[in-house]
Parts: sequence; structure tokens; C-alpha cells
Amino acid sequence: MKSAASKLLLGLIILNSILVSILSLVPPISRDALVHHLAVPKLYLEHGGIFELPCMSYSYFPMNLNLLYMIPLYFGNDIAPKFIHFSFALLTGALIYIYLKKRLNTAYGLFGAFLYLSLPIIIKLSITVYVDLGLAFFSFAALIMIFEWVNARFKIKYLIFSGILCGLAMGTKYNGLITLLILSLFVPFLYSRFNRDVKNTSVKAILYCIAFIMVSSAVFSPWGIRNYKWKGNPFYPLYNKYFSLKNDNPCIPRYKVKYSKTTPISRFEARALLYDETPADMFLLPIRVFFQGKDNDFKYFDGKLSPLLFFLSILAFVNFRNRNPHKYELNALLFFSIIFILIAILSTSVRIRYFLPAIPCLVILSVYGLKNAHDMITRYALRRKRLFLSFVYICIPGFILFHTGDYFIEQFNYVKPFNYISGKVSKDEYISMFRNEYPAMIFINKNLPEDANILFIYNGKRGYYCNRNYIPDEGNNLRMLYSFIQNIQHPVRIREELRQRGITHLFLNNRFVKDRISEDLNKIDHQIFLTLMTRYTKKLFDQSGYSLYQL
Repeated sequence: MKSAASKLLLGLIILNSILVSILSLVPPISRDALVHHLAVPKLYLEHGGIFELPCMSYSYFPMNLNLLYMIPLYFGNDIAPKFIHFSFALLTGALIYIYLKKRLNTAYGLFGAFLYLSLPIIIKLSITVYVDLGLAFFSFAALIMIFEWVNARFKIKYLIFSGILCGLAMGTKYNGLITLLILSLFVPFLYSRFNRDVKNTSVKAILYCIAFIMVSSAVFSPWGIRNYKWKGNPFYPLYNKYFSLKNDNPCIPRYKVKYSKTTPISRFEARALLYDETPADMFLLPIRVFFQGKDNDFKYFDGKLSPLLFFLSILAFVNFRNRNPHKYELNALLFFSIIFILIAILSTSVRIRYFLPAIPCLVILSVYGLKNAHDMITRYALRRKRLFLSFVYICIPGFILFHTGDYFIEQFNYVKPFNYISGKVSKDEYISMFRNEYPAMIFINKNLPEDANILFIYNGKRGYYCNRNYIPDEGNNLRMLYSFIQNIQHPVRIREELRQRGITHLFLNNRFVKDRISEDLNKIDHQIFLTLMTRYTKKLFDQSGYSLYQL
């Protein structure tokens, strides 16, 4: 029976991987891939090495995985980075399998790997050029090495391995700092707990903690040194208030903007205003993320999880035996998951992928929950044992298959990979179906001179497909234009000011710019803007809501 179940689960994992691979065989269209994860490595390749991009704050993020993406980009392949990202999901699945096989059996290990790989958020990220799957793998591997350190009676090599993996997590994405924080608490706590009779336990625990932090920091240090040299803050653009920054950003308006119709609000106040959420809704956010996820909808966390992770994780601690030698590991997995999710929710916008390192831990807890359900039925439901076991081993996997199958259908309907793979649509046609600004990029690449420098205004910063110099809009470009209008007050001089900054063209998202201009500027300033655009620029392109103007 176990052998048959193992073969079925292995087949499902292979099928899952095949479907993900098919969905990946299309050009990249995801937002952050075009803004950051492919765009910055592309610029590095064009420049011949890493260099500072002061107008792109996201270029200061750590880039361990992005450097891997440079390899296929060098050969002109921007689909292969999806498979690099997916490989980290497979590695995490393999690690879950190894962990559970060692502590339970092969069938449970394969079930854990399948549960992880079949989660909608993992499927979505597996077909996307992001870095979150790499962060999840390095963070989870670092935690597992902490367990190995304890189980091997605190051999230092496992702590060093954990520190290296934690440093790689930090160098993949700043969310890895949360991993460092949590594991730095685990190290002294676990050492003290299992060495109460050892002399100077507290001192040794602290020394081990310091060693772990030093190893992690050393692995992360190339990115920190780079940022400190460029900006005076090793974690730029985070925690700027704690450092003396080098204020040399040429993309910040030098003139004061007079209008001030908005006041800064917290992310929770923003959710209340945008989504009409109550304090109770926000208090329940750590639970709601398991039930209300939806792709491409920031109200519903821009991703999907499974309710099973919530319910089965609870069952992991029902009927729990004190003599289980791995009890401390399950407690640590639960603690890691809760703290990571809470810190991620409190420190940034609520996106499921932002707390992805907690998901492998919840998967393992879910598998233990499934085993506990089996054990309780075996022990207490003798007469109806087969009925209850059928429910556990048919209904739960059936729900996973239905949930996963429905999501795959949704993704195939959205991505439409066969239209591109079969050649029914060209690359340009395919990208244009998803990115309205892409036809303008084609025009720019074919018609603008090599020395063109384009100011993006409200186009979402997506510049990967633009083969000319551009200044992405991080919220300052329209303010820069406002500052010129309000302080210079003459269209000709405004045009010359833009030219002095090296700007040759303006690329506008018409609907958003029109709405913002009408709301933010008074009648006189609004008229100056219209005069500038109609008399002192030349419209070169206008399609799909985007326009390109030459100064």
C-alpha cells in the first residue's frame, strides 16, 4: 500500500513539474521581472559589470539569484531564468522529502514534497522570474542545519553551514534578515536547553550565537559593502533613518514642490481606506492569508495558499507524545512560521510571497498533522476505522488535487502557453497581450537614436524590454515635472531644464498622468503643462494608452 502511494505521489510530482515547465516556456511578462530581476542584470551585462544605478532604488537590493539569471541572459535567453527559479522550489521539495523520510517514512516524505510543490503560490512563483523561491530554500535549509547541529550534539560544522545558508538567504532578498533574527534567537535557546548541566552554558550559547551571526554577515557582506560604499547604508534602501546617507541622487527634484494634498499614512490605514477593512479584518490577517488569496489582487495578498496548511498544522500538535524525539523541532517550525509571518505582515505590504520561508515549515507541520489524524483514527475509531481512514487518505489528497488542478486550469487559461509554443503568436504579439506599453518599446527600439534618454512617467518602471537609456518612475518623475512647472513657470525653460538633465524623450501613461495632473495642479500650472506638451514637444507614438514625446 505504501509502495503504491509512493509511486502515485512521485507520478504527481513529475506531472506537476511538467505542467510548470510548459507554463514557463513563454517570454517573461511579470511585473518585478521587467522592473528588477531581469532589467538590472541586463543593464549590468550591457555595461560589462556591476555599476551604480542611482535612479533605481531596487538595484541596491541583494542579487544572489539575479546574478545567476545573468548567465542565460548573456546568451540571449530570458526564459531559462524561470527554470532557475523553479529549481529552488524543487530543491526545497527535496529537502522536505529528506526531512520527512528520515523522521516518518518515504510516503509521508513524498506527500510533503507534493503538497509544497502543488501550492498555488509555489506554482505561480515557479513560472515567474522572481527570487522568493531561492529565499525560501536558503532559509529553510539554514533552519534544518540548526536541527542537525542540535542532533549532532552541537558540532560546529553544522552551525557554520547554517550560517552560510542564512547569509545566502540575506543575499537573495532583504526578507532574509528576518531569518537571521529568528535563527539568532534559536541558537542560544536550543544550546542552553540541551546543555543545562554544562559549565558556563550561557557564555557558550552567546558565543555560538555570535559565531552564527558573523558567518551569516560575512556571506552577505559583499552586498552590504557595495551599498555602504555607494550610499552609506549597507541595507539601502531600508533603515535609512539610522544611517548618514550620501544624498547624490540625480533623480530627486532639486526644486521644492509646492502642492501637498496628501499626507503619509500607515499600510494598515491604507488597507482601511482602499479595501474598507475593519480592525477585526486586520487582526485576522495572519489567518485570512490561508483562505482569501487571489493572484494579482493586492487586497487578497497577490497569491494563493491552501486552507489545509492551517488546519493540518494545528493537528500536528493534537495527540502529541512527549517522548517524540523531534518535538522541539516541530515547536521550532511553528515558532519560525508564526514569527516570520507576523514580522512580514507588520513590516511591509501584505503579500503571501513575502513570508514564503514560513511555507516549508507549515508543510512539514501539515504532514505531521495528517499522520496524527491517522494515528488517532487507528487508536480510537476501531469499528469505523476503514471509513475514517478513507476520509483522511482520499478526501484530503482529493482536495489537494482538485485545488491544484483548478489552479493549473486557471493558469493555462491566463498564460496561454500553447499559442506561443506552437508559433500561433509571435513573441511581440504575445508580450503585447499582457503589457500595454510593449508596442511603445518596439517603436523606441526601432526608431530612437542610441543616445536617447527617456523619462518614464507612470508606466510602472517596467524597462526590461526598452533598449535605450531610461529613468524609471519611482514616484519622483512626475514630481520633478511639477517642480519645474511651479518654479520655472515657462514651457521653453522647462524643456531646456529637462534637456540639461540629459532627457530627450517623455514616455507617459496617459490615463494616470491626466488624472494626476488634473487633481494636483491649479489652472495656471495645468495650462503650463498643456502648453509644454502641445507646443514644445513632438508626439512620436500613441497607442494602448501610452504616448512617447520628443523634447
